[in-house]
Amino acid sequence: MVTINRRSALRYLGGAALAAPILPMLSQTAFAQELVVPNTLENFKRGTIHSMHPEQRSFTIIWEDLGRVKMKAADLVTNFNQIKVGNIVDVHWYDYMDFLIAKKTPETIARGDAMKKQNATLQGIPGAKEKIILWSMDGMVTKLDPATNTIFLIYKSGGEPDKPSPNSGEVIQLPPVVTPAGKAAMAQIKVGDEITTVWSRQTAIKATIIR
Repeated sequence: MVTINRRSALRYLGGAALAAPILPMLSQTAFAQELVVPNTLENFKRGTIHSMHPEQRSFTIIWEDLGRVKMKAADLVTNFNQIKVGNIVDVHWYDYMDFLIAKKTPETIARGDAMKKQNATLQGIPGAKEKIILWSMDGMVTKLDPATNTIFLIYKSGGEPDKPSPNSGEVIQLPPVVTPAGKAAMAQIKVGDEITTVWSRQTAIKATIIR
């Protein structure tokens, strides 16, 4: 039985330049392209730390409007070891970004794998040494919402490596597609298509402890 859990799906995934349009063949030069998360996706918000995950260098924070969200802490978060459960923290972070939205073919799978091996950098953050980890999600499209640029699919494979995989057959609501190329690719997708997608993680670059 297929079920939809919007809140848990968004927490699991939790929104983009360089998403690939749906093409029968992909240029080999695309594999050498630098992958960058633009500073237009930088956000600032105050929240309460719900849990810490030192082994993954990540934390879960509760925001009143977004609920509970888990994100990675970049190496720029130099006070990571000082953050405790219950702290109120001001966080600067980069949101999810779509790097690949495409019908699933051997070529698009290969491009997604190459992207994940390369990973991404943050625009305008020269002091960051660590790459922003990219992850993928594959599956069959069950619903398209052009108004919010959102794709729903039945989970098949992929997912962020430090988060539990969804149940087989679960319908996942992906983050909003925000790149022009991603939106163009989404416009060519139909319900029932098998697709592959690649995204960056939500990543904190600064966390100021308020109390």
